[in-house]
Amino acid sequence: MGRYSIIDFVNFLLQRVYNPKPIADAIIISALTKVVKDVNYHFPDTSEAIIIERIIANQNELVLFLFRLGSELHKENQDHLKPQIHFLMKDLCCCEIYFNSTIDEGFYIIHGEGTVIGSRNTIGKGFMIHQNCTVGHKVNGSGNGNTIGNNVKMYCNASVLGSLTIGNNVTIGAHTMVNKNIKANTTVVSSSRLDYL
Repeated sequence: MGRYSIIDFVNFLLQRVYNPKPIADAIIISALTKVVKDVNYHFPDTSEAIIIERIIANQNELVLFLFRLGSELHKENQDHLKPQIHFLMKDLCCCEIYFNSTIDEGFYIIHGEGTVIGSRNTIGKGFMIHQNCTVGHKVNGSGNGNTIGNNVKMYCNASVLGSLTIGNNVTIGAHTMVNKNIKANTTVVSSSRLDYL
C-alpha cells in the first residue's frame, strides 16, 4: 500500500463527521511518517506498507495515527480541523488523547480502548500503554500536566494522576493508581497502597 492510500483513507473517514473539512495532504503524510517512527521504535522490521494496512484495518496503529494527525494540526494552528479528528478517535477507537500533550517518538498503544491522556502532558520516547489507562490531572481544567520519562510502560487500567514526574524506564503495573513522583528504573504495582519495588 502506498502513501496515497492513507490520504484516501483520511478522506473516507471524514465522511463520518458532520460538516467535514479537508486536511492538507502534507499534514496527513507528516502524521504517517511519525507513526512509522513510533511503530519502528518497538518493531523495527515493520514496513510502512504494513503499518498503513494496520491503520486502515483499525488495529493498534489507527489511534496512533489519529493522535499524530491531530497533533500536526495543533502545531500548524489548524484548530478548526482538530474537532473532527477528536471525534473520529473517540468514535472509532474509544480513546481520548489531547493534541496539546507532547509525546515523543515510540508512542504505542496495545488494545487502546478506554485510553485517556489529558492535556499539557510531556512524555518521552518509547511510551507504551495498554487498555483503559489514564494520564491526567487531579483537578479538571487546571494545573500543569505530568512529565513522563523515556521507555515508560503502563499496563491495563493503570493511572497517573496529578502534576507528577515519572522517571525513565518505569513500569506501572495493571490496576495501579500513581499519585506520587516515581524515580527512574522503578516498578510500581497495586496493593492496598502504592508499593515501590
